[in-house]
Amino acid sequence: MRRRESLLEWMWNAVQRAEGKIIRVMVLASVILVVMQLGSLKDPVDFYKAIAAKVEAPPLELPALAVTHQTWQLTLKATPAAPIRVLQNGKVLGTLTNGEQQMTVESGQIQLDGRGLSQIIQVQVVNKDTQLAEPRKNQIVVIQGNSLNLTVRP
Repeated sequence: MRRRESLLEWMWNAVQRAEGKIIRVMVLASVILVVMQLGSLKDPVDFYKAIAAKVEAPPLELPALAVTHQTWQLTLKATPAAPIRVLQNGKVLGTLTNGEQQMTVESGQIQLDGRGLSQIIQVQVVNKDTQLAEPRKNQIVVIQGNSLNLTVRP
């Protein structure tokens, strides 16, 4: 004769079966996680080669060399006088509000910013260092609400 299980025994057996399945799923998930992490690692040989290259030929750390910029004097005149900003490398060198302005410039580009001005303004290179090839002495550029670049080079 077969004995009939009580409700409590049936529930206990169901919990034990579920516990076994949960443990199997967790072990499987752990194995998948380990495999994924191993796949993302670099080849150990490449790692050792990189270390060996650094030991054999260490990178030279040199202090930044001081770059000297040669500067020149340049005098610009705005006719009529206007608030034209003169910029170089994002730095304002001066404005031509009083008409004529002497400034120190480096090689490269200087920007004459007359944006927002509605009148026509002539900017003339009145004076410059003799070593400068550009801009030319007495060179005139016309600005009317725009921005122009002048090249400065020896």
